[in-house]
Amino acid sequence: MKINFFLKKIENLIIKKSFNYPKTIIDYFNNKKKITVLSFSSIGRGRKYIQQNEFFHLTKKYNVLFIKDITRSWFNNIDVKYIKSFLKKNNYAIGFSMGAFNAIIFSTLHPIKKLIAFSPQFSINPKLSKDDTFLNFAAHIKHWKYKKLKFSKTTEYLIFFGDTEKEKYHMSMIPKQKNIKVIMLKNCDHDTALHLKKRMRLNKTINNFFNYKA
Repeated sequence: MKINFFLKKIENLIIKKSFNYPKTIIDYFNNKKKITVLSFSSIGRGRKYIQQNEFFHLTKKYNVLFIKDITRSWFNNIDVKYIKSFLKKNNYAIGFSMGAFNAIIFSTLHPIKKLIAFSPQFSINPKLSKDDTFLNFAAHIKHWKYKKLKFSKTTEYLIFFGDTEKEKYHMSMIPKQKNIKVIMLKNCDHDTALHLKKRMRLNKTINNFFNYKA
């Protein structure tokens, strides 16, 4: 076990932090559309703050369920039944970083037709991952039900990574399946969604993949 992770676990035992929020918060924008997009949050500004609704522009064309993993648990504290209570048919999903991880895990628990993921971690568990970027968050996870990514055979995945060494590491762990398409963006770091947004390509990329028709 990595020393920083071990020290953080000790700190968490000594200084117990409590939250006044539920572990899963959902904002639902029901626009009476045929497609509902599940937008899973990234870590945002950190554990002291509730995440913002990410990819908000999608509310112009789809029903959108904004799902916030408040404790930054990489799906280990997510209320799956609560999410399912909003869903009917034609469910798609999207997420960046932790949100991408969470979206992919959910696709193995409920039918998701298409899913676009930006820079998901294959794992942040210190026993499985060589990437120590998120050890601080990993130290707060008490029960690891979801240690690494798993994929559905019925979901169509489009996954973007940057070309840094850490991005390539997580990308190398993605299984080779016909329903999984992986794209590496050149001269790009972890902020793959922002990279496409700055180049005015994000909305078009998402809508083309979701096959949006006016």
